[in-house]
Parts: sequence; C-alpha cells; structure tokens
Amino acid sequence: MKFKDFFALVGSILLDWRVIVTLVAMLFVMGFANFILKYKKKPRKKKEKKAAAAPAPAPKAEENKEESKEEE
Repeated sequence: MKFKDFFALVGSILLDWRVIVTLVAMLFVMGFANFILKYKKKPRKKKEKKAAAAPAPAPKAEENKEESKEEE
C-alpha cells in the first residue's frame, strides 16, 4: 500500500459521519465528567437579618414637664 492510498483511506475514515458524531459525543461526555470531578459546592452564606428600624425614642417625662412649664 502506498502512502497516497494510506492517506486517502485514513481521510475517508476520519470524514465518515459516524466517526464525527462519536467524536462529538465523547467530547461532551468527557467535558461533563470533568465538570462533575471538579465541581465544588459553594458554602451557604448566612443571611444577616436586617435590623428593624428602631422607633425614635419617646421623650422623657421630665422633658415634657419642662416644656409644658415654659409654655405657661
């Protein structure tokens, strides 16, 4: 068998649709397997509870008395 015949045979084998489909399928399988092997689950982040807006402090009773005396 001559080199020219050999390369023609190899070319016809590699360009066959069954070989191409098998190659593509194997690439997908190997990529998926690689993804599974390297997958690391991220740790859950604890959600910080939002602090409820504290209502404004009520005025002290003494301040109320002083204000009422000043108004009189």
